[in-house]
Amino acid sequence: MSNLRSENFQRSINPEQAGGIASQSGQLDRLPFETDTETDERQKVNIGDGRVFAGPDLSPPFPEGIVADRNRIYVAGPAALGDNGGRPSEVRVFHRLTSELLTTIFLEGERLSEIHGVAGVAVDGQHRVYVVSSQLGIVRLSPQDQGYRQEIYSPVLPEIACNPSLPPTLPCSLPNEITFGPDGYLYWSDSFQNTIFRVPPGGGLAEPWFQSDRLAGSAAPFPVGPNGIKVTPDGTELYVAVTTSASAPGGAIYRLPFVNAPAENDLQLFHQYLQGEMPDGIAFGQSGKLYVALQSPSEISILAPDGREEARLKGPTNSPIAYDAPADFAFDDRGSVLVTNHALFNGNPEAFAVLKVFVGDRGVETDVPPLP
Repeated sequence: MSNLRSENFQRSINPEQAGGIASQSGQLDRLPFETDTETDERQKVNIGDGRVFAGPDLSPPFPEGIVADRNRIYVAGPAALGDNGGRPSEVRVFHRLTSELLTTIFLEGERLSEIHGVAGVAVDGQHRVYVVSSQLGIVRLSPQDQGYRQEIYSPVLPEIACNPSLPPTLPCSLPNEITFGPDGYLYWSDSFQNTIFRVPPGGGLAEPWFQSDRLAGSAAPFPVGPNGIKVTPDGTELYVAVTTSASAPGGAIYRLPFVNAPAENDLQLFHQYLQGEMPDGIAFGQSGKLYVALQSPSEISILAPDGREEARLKGPTNSPIAYDAPADFAFDDRGSVLVTNHALFNGNPEAFAVLKVFVGDRGVETDVPPLP
């Protein structure tokens, strides 16, 4: 969650009104005829070409977290520091091939008159979905019968390293992105505490894994530090996007080795942005390239395995909706990435969307061991 503005305007839709259907466990996942008829989009489009996967009528407000699992795409919203008009936060479930809205999962237990929202999303090898809630912690959604069973996987993060440069109007902690490691731990960035936490396999209290002042966000009004996090394709390192910092005002990508307790000198700079780009979500492709969502100037940065910036995607080409503070990625397994259009700076509801952008690459899945 990177939107630091307090927003009362949030809108939600009833999935039945949007043509959605109740999702059943296993229903509308990969079917034999879909496997047979899928075509490789590499033969039809150019790098950077895009279209709308889910427009403002179907996307959650201020969408940020997104993850793919089998033939489902999970999108979480709103990622905004507001009361969402008294409505609960939600995860919308789409069919990966058809982009049909299948169902909307409303989070249970939020105090709706207070600030609440959601940020990062992850999935384990048992097809359970994990979503970061600013009020609840990490909520696990397990497919069950015709819906999803909800449980708290990890409570809210402890306050251990409040950034002294934060104004008193902001909270000490800003829970943000999550990603599973090959060790079964769920790694969790806190953008205000300069800390990467981890949750033990099976859930429980999060513990600090790495903390550094180099990750600290710059001074207000946008003091967002560690944000997007992802495991490398070989499972040996964790990459961290720092949106702003004193040492890298435009933002930077760092890497850390997967060890039990990384030291300060283990933190290595992978790429630094120099013109206020403010990196948010990141994702690795099978090519080894790193895809980075840039909140400003609303572009996609593609980094080569050696850290060089290989390309910037603008637009996207052919899409009626332009990038507007893109936040996070999920690969569609057909050569494209699905990008959440967060629209956090202007809050334009016509920009709330999930865009599909061809990159000629496919995603990398972390082999998560079975979890309780």
